[in-house]
Amino acid sequence: MTILKGVGISNGIAIGKALLILDEDLVVIKEHVSKKKIEKNFSAFKTAVQEAKKEIRNVKKQLKSKIPEEHAFIFDTHIMLLEDTTLHAETLSFMKKQSCNVEWAFNQVLIRLLREFEALEDPYFVERAKDLEDVGKRVLRILLKEKERKLGDLDEDMVVIGHEFGPSNITTFDNPHIKGFATDIGGQTTHTAIIAKALKIPAVLGLHNITRQVTTGDLLILDSLKGEIIVNPDKKTLKLYKKKRDTYRSEELGYLEEIMLPCVSKDGVKINLQANIEILTEANTAMDHGAEGVGLYRTEFLFLKTAPYLPTEEEHFETYCQMARSIGDKVLTVRTLDLGGEKYFHQTLIHKKENNPVLGLRGVRLCLFKKDIFRTQLRGLLKAAQLFPSIRIMFPLITGYNELMEVLAFYKKTKEELQSEDPHFNAEPDIGIMIEVPSAAMIADYLAKEVDFISVGTNDLMQYLLAIDRGNDQVTYLYDPFHPGFMRIITQIVKAAQEANIQVSCCGEMASSPLYACMLIHLGIKTLSMNPASLPNLKHFIRSIDLSKLRESVPSIVNKPNAKELRQRYLDAMKKNLDKIDYDHFFGERC
Repeated sequence: MTILKGVGISNGIAIGKALLILDEDLVVIKEHVSKKKIEKNFSAFKTAVQEAKKEIRNVKKQLKSKIPEEHAFIFDTHIMLLEDTTLHAETLSFMKKQSCNVEWAFNQVLIRLLREFEALEDPYFVERAKDLEDVGKRVLRILLKEKERKLGDLDEDMVVIGHEFGPSNITTFDNPHIKGFATDIGGQTTHTAIIAKALKIPAVLGLHNITRQVTTGDLLILDSLKGEIIVNPDKKTLKLYKKKRDTYRSEELGYLEEIMLPCVSKDGVKINLQANIEILTEANTAMDHGAEGVGLYRTEFLFLKTAPYLPTEEEHFETYCQMARSIGDKVLTVRTLDLGGEKYFHQTLIHKKENNPVLGLRGVRLCLFKKDIFRTQLRGLLKAAQLFPSIRIMFPLITGYNELMEVLAFYKKTKEELQSEDPHFNAEPDIGIMIEVPSAAMIADYLAKEVDFISVGTNDLMQYLLAIDRGNDQVTYLYDPFHPGFMRIITQIVKAAQEANIQVSCCGEMASSPLYACMLIHLGIKTLSMNPASLPNLKHFIRSIDLSKLRESVPSIVNKPNAKELRQRYLDAMKKNLDKIDYDHFFGERC
């Protein structure tokens, strides 16, 4: 039995045999074409492009009822790439210079463009390269009269494995026997992930070399909640996961019956559960799942959607109003632009290549460097807050007091501009910060006095505190929220917020784990924000547990140096506190 770690997409557990699909390159042969026949030969390319566009429109039409409208831009992007006059002109130019056939010319132009994009080592261009490769292969397949790969009739449950799948591939997985898929590369922000989430297909991406570690017919367990693939599990693990799989949906449906009930523990402790979202569909899901507000609205998707252009002030305004309207009078915490680092980038925002982008120009650093973009977003946000007082503004990756003062000064200046333009403008949204780096955590008492709320970004905070790369599977064993250094720093942040009499919350995905959520609550964080799908599960957990008994079982957690021992004490306390069904569901045998 082998366990592979990656990035989980969608929530679910799939069990099936591996179906390995290796994307074999299309064989393109160079042929001589006389200059007199170049134009005629090139007309085949134009016909293939039109056929490819027709295929993409058909895919978009077929998925219309299955994916949200806001995801349609992915297929629109593919069509735009095919309509790019540069691509057409360069292909024709190559044909004329080389006196060659259109298939060879287009393939060579495609290879050169892909290499240029990938050489930039920027996530924006890497994603553009994937889109270009996807549509390029579609055109080549049509030119070469190759049939599109079909999965055919499957008579048993399968988990599809490949190096990488584009959106076009994912749309062919609409088969009842395909239970999920996994890839060597990919992450949360890729177009593949967006389509998989929309179609609710469990997937694990970024497994590095799963195509070399499994063969067709291997039995696989895909756990997208944990981001794991278990290859050829032993009988005990298979039995456990079959039970989890069979009970997961029924239990989730049962938990949905509790979604509108108060999130209060057995001993009467009220916990505020909010949602992390980036698109309107997720906001609707969050409300349907009982979210008490939005603790983190990531605005990067708006920049992704409008790329290669930047969103206008009006587009910002309309987007935030639409989002606020969809959740009623519940709080909407809007995080300002947080592109950069390992996150999806935008070509218009590129300054220069960075050797270590995770430690480079990202978060508010980028906003202060590109103040025109920051100003446009703030103006749109403030105008929306004028209509919807439930909107809060949150600044990411604050590292020090002086930086916060600069951000607040710019915010104040922007607000004064709007007041001078409209004497009736009086928006006063709450202002907060994300604490994601140790330097900010260490001076949380200073920062807390200047803002209305604090949100702890546990994903980045753990990464920076423990000096580990979340995407490096060789050091992921060091990632442990029970690390005493991490718990001490959380305690320090909570104390600062309490002394300043402001709210403190956690908006990292750690909040969605019952075990870690319990630890955060124990440390004093009573507001937790997570992906919408996790809300029913965590609400049921909190309603099932007596937090006072847990505190009695584990009275002191910040003065224990042994993280493994503390984790086990927590699990033992949970076992005493929960009935067996709930304990098995939340923790099982592989917590």
